[in-house]
Amino acid sequence: MQSARSKLLKKIGASVLFGALIFGGTGCATTINLSAPTTLALPSVTTLPTGTTVELYEQLKSTLSDLSLAITNEDRPRAKTTLATVLNIWDALKPQIVSAGGETVEQTVLDMQRIIDLASSSVQRTRPADADKAVRFLDLVIQSQQ
Repeated sequence: MQSARSKLLKKIGASVLFGALIFGGTGCATTINLSAPTTLALPSVTTLPTGTTVELYEQLKSTLSDLSLAITNEDRPRAKTTLATVLNIWDALKPQIVSAGGETVEQTVLDMQRIIDLASSSVQRTRPADADKAVRFLDLVIQSQQ
């Protein structure tokens, strides 16, 4: 009798745990905006930004902050234009990072590319949080360069 009761309690406990995992796991789901366009039509900018590496980092930080604000305000045209500026700053900054060399140049380029990818996904998926993450990660990259 004790063995049958023990098995029944184990089955009930397993069922409750399984149910809790299913219901608890759905609370962490990501909301996907299916109405957002999947392609970006970026305005073309013919001139690259100029400045020192430090100046370009600061321009990028400021522009990423503007990007988050544009997405939060649901200003899609401004967000696309701001993303184009972010990409142009990166196009100007990347060769400077590479030419400076150093032991961590490859890692810095990879980290920066992740930041740029976050900026792009923030516009593609209408997620200001991705732009905010990009700003925070950029701060870390800037600190690591000092």
